[in-house]
Amino acid sequence: GKNFWKQKGNVGRMTKDDLDKYHEWANDKIYLTDCDGGQLPTWDWLLDKFKEQMYSFGINIFVIDAFNKVLLPKGNKLEQINIVLTKLTHFAQANNVLIYLVAHPTKMKKSDEGIYDVPTLYDVSGSADFRNQTHCGYTIYRTFATDTTDDCTSFYNMKTKFSFQGEIGAKVDFKYCDINGRYYTEESGLPIHSLIDDKEPEFKLPLGTTAEAFKQQQDEEFDQWHKENIENDEIPF
Repeated sequence: GKNFWKQKGNVGRMTKDDLDKYHEWANDKIYLTDCDGGQLPTWDWLLDKFKEQMYSFGINIFVIDAFNKVLLPKGNKLEQINIVLTKLTHFAQANNVLIYLVAHPTKMKKSDEGIYDVPTLYDVSGSADFRNQTHCGYTIYRTFATDTTDDCTSFYNMKTKFSFQGEIGAKVDFKYCDINGRYYTEESGLPIHSLIDDKEPEFKLPLGTTAEAFKQQQDEEFDQWHKENIENDEIPF
């Protein structure tokens, strides 16, 4: 939770011991993927690297930043984007891993007040399949400070495949911590705690149980039908 370069407020700068501890932690947790020898990355090459890292290091979370940094195969652009997104979806499902794909929007539109509209998944440069193919899609949008508004960065839920994963259209506003470059909500307070030591942070994430996530509300009519037709039947196995 410290600044690398200098002391900020009451928080001292990072020490050599802090840096050594981070190196030890990062060497076991973070793997950067890049081409060697001046080669350019392709999607087939990237998926092969993901598979190699998955089996060699047990990695189950991958971040691609950004989509336009990896070369598309030759051919119709819309078709190739659809094929790439299909491959990413299949890879994630087949290997039970999580893939975060960062993609930038086309030129953003301004309102009559001179404020940029919040881009949707359909505004991602290239294809509507960025909206159609994704299971969960989000927009990160910055509101710049004005005379009437504060500077903040908002996280918008644009699409979720399952209702328990979140509410479509909901958003959370974050503030930027210039001490260490993290983002935080007003309720959580300044994020100056360490993320790599064994000490638990003062705040807790609002995590639910698996049972709560999959619990469905059943109306009285269904309960009555279930009682009359299912509960009293003899199950032949």
